[in-house]
Amino acid sequence: MTPPSIPDHLVQAARQVRAQAESIAAAQIAFLADLIRLRTYTGEEGPAVERTLAEFRKLTFDNVRTDAIGDALAQVGAGRYHLLYDAHLDENEIADESDWPHPPLEPTVAGGKLYGLGASDCKGGVATILYGAHLAARLGLTGDCTITVQGATLEEDAEGFAMRHLLEEEDFPRPDGVLLAEATDLALARGQRGRCEIKVRVPGVAAHASTPELGENAILKARPVLDALEAMTAHLPADPLLGRDTQVVTMIASPHTPNSVPAWCEITVDRRLAAPGQTPESVIEGVRQALAGLDAQVWLPIQPVRSWTGVDLSGPAFFPGWLLDEEDLLVQAGKLTCEALWGQAPPVQMWQFSTNGTYSAGVAGIPTLGYGPQEEQYVHTPQDQIDLQKMLKATMFYALFPLAYSYLRQNAQA
Repeated sequence: MTPPSIPDHLVQAARQVRAQAESIAAAQIAFLADLIRLRTYTGEEGPAVERTLAEFRKLTFDNVRTDAIGDALAQVGAGRYHLLYDAHLDENEIADESDWPHPPLEPTVAGGKLYGLGASDCKGGVATILYGAHLAARLGLTGDCTITVQGATLEEDAEGFAMRHLLEEEDFPRPDGVLLAEATDLALARGQRGRCEIKVRVPGVAAHASTPELGENAILKARPVLDALEAMTAHLPADPLLGRDTQVVTMIASPHTPNSVPAWCEITVDRRLAAPGQTPESVIEGVRQALAGLDAQVWLPIQPVRSWTGVDLSGPAFFPGWLLDEEDLLVQAGKLTCEALWGQAPPVQMWQFSTNGTYSAGVAGIPTLGYGPQEEQYVHTPQDQIDLQKMLKATMFYALFPLAYSYLRQNAQA
C-alpha cells in the first residue's frame, strides 16, 4: 500500500499542530523533570504513577484511573478505532552514581537536552505520548479514534507482563493498534527480536575446602558447559531482517560458602530471538542437545514480578519477537503523519532490544508500531538523556497520528 497524496484536512491539521506545539513545551519539560526526580525501579513505580495521574487530571483527560496493578491510564477522543499509546514509568537501576556526568535524579537541561535517569527509557516516552494525546484533543484532531494513554509499569524486568494484565484481566477493549514510545530516534520501528532467559545447573559434591579431593567442584565442571554454550552461537537460528539469534552467559552463581567445595554451579543465559516461530520448548531443547553428554540441567525460569500494588504477575521468562508488515496500515499511517508534518517519510527499522510489543504483537497479534524521540545509544547508560526538540517533534507525531490513521482506515473501508 502506497500512502495517497496528503488530503487537505490533514495538511491543515499538520499546520495547526506545528503552530501550537511550542505552547505545550514548557509544561511538558516540567512534567518530565518531575518524573525524573522520582526513583522508580520496577515494582516501585507508585510515585511516578501518581504524578502521571495528576498530569492527566490537570490536562482534563477522560477516564483517568489505574488498573489493578497500578498502571496510569486515561483517554481522549470517542471514536470507533481504539489506539493504545504505551510507554513505561519504571527505569533501569543505577549501578554507580559517580559515573554520571549529572546526578541521575536531578534533571539537568544542557545544550538542548534533558539529562536524568529514565529520560531515554522511558519517562521521556511517557511525556511524549501524554502531551501528544493532549494536543490532539485540544485541537480536535482525534479523528474517529479513542486514544488510551498508558504509563505502564514493570517493563524493565518483564516487558509485556503489564500489558498482558491490562488486555487479559481488565475490562479493556482490544486495541486496533498499539504505539510504543520507546527509543527510535524519530524512525518507525515495526518489529523487534524476542528474548528469553535460560538456566543451566551443573551439580557437584560439597566438601570442606581444606580437603577438596573429597568433593567434586561444580564450578570446574561447568567449564565444558560454558564452552558448549559459546560454541552454539555460530549455529543459532537466523532471520533475513533481524539477523541471527544471540546467546550470552550473563551470570554465574554458586553456594555462598567460600570455605567449601561448591555443590552446584548455576549459569544464566540471555538468548535474543531473531528467527520467528521459536517457542520455549524449541529453545530449551536446542540447548539440551548442545549440552548432550555433559552433566547439566536446563530449564526456562519463572520471572518473578510483583506490581507496586502487590499483585503477583510472575510468569515464564519468554518474550517472543514480532514483525509488522511494512505495508500494514499502521506503518502507512506513521509515514503519512510524518509526510504531512515535515514533508518526508521517516526511516523504518527494527528494534534490537525488547519492548511491551512482545505481548501486544508477539502474543496478542495486535498491530504494533514504535516511534519515539529517544536515542538507543543513551539507554541504560550514565549519559541518559533526551533531545528536547526531538521530544517536541515526536509529540507532534502523536498529536496528528489519530487523524492520519482515521483517514486511512476510512479509505480502506470505502
